[in-house]
This record gives sequence, structure tokens and C-alpha cells, in this order.
Amino acid sequence: MAKDPYQAHLDGLRKRRNWKDPDLSLGFMVGQFKREVQKPYEQLGELAVIWGELVPEALAAHTRLMGLTRGVLRVAVDSSGRLYELDRLLRSGVFDELVSRHKGKAVRRVDLKVGRVQQRR
Repeated sequence: MAKDPYQAHLDGLRKRRNWKDPDLSLGFMVGQFKREVQKPYEQLGELAVIWGELVPEALAAHTRLMGLTRGVLRVAVDSSGRLYELDRLLRSGVFDELVSRHKGKAVRRVDLKVGRVQQRR
């Protein structure tokens, strides 16, 4: 049985002119998630392992790797005393070892800042 041409015309108008249902998915955040979470996590994953091997555990527990941007590794340290201790450690050859063992983006320097570090459990 053939469809009524008037009904077909009305159906076509409904498809084109009715409001579309809102997109309630979080698909629009995929790009932002990759930029802000996934990529930094992947970059710092290998560095975090090397950092844990090179920096003594007592000192590493008071640091947090914050990011790697344009060759600058940003590290937060919970006190100025530990910052000084970590700076001396890096200058004594640990930085060169970190650079030689890291296979990802080039690390040209480490920027140490006193900041908030969450305690690991």
C-alpha cells in the first residue's frame, strides 16, 4: 500500500523543523579530558617511575610531579628545607641520570617550588 503523499510531506517537515533532543552525553569533553588528564598522565607516568628510583623514598614522599611543559619539569615540594635538599641532590648528578634514563619528551631543567603535596598512603 502506498503512503499518502500528504502524510509523507508532514513527516518530512517534522524531521526538519522539530527541536532535536538535547545531547546529554559527555562526548564534548573527550578532547578536554585528553588534553588536561590523559596526556599529562602519560608524560609523567614514566618520569614518576624514574623519579621514584632516583630520589630517596623519604624525600620523594614530600614531592609531587606537577607537569612537563617545554622541557621544564615542575615539582612541588612541601617545605623549603626539603626543597634545598632536593636541589642539592639534583645538582649532584641525579638530574643528569634522570635526563639520560627518560625516553619521552626532553627534560631540560627541573623547576622546584614550595607547594602543597598530598601525603601518599
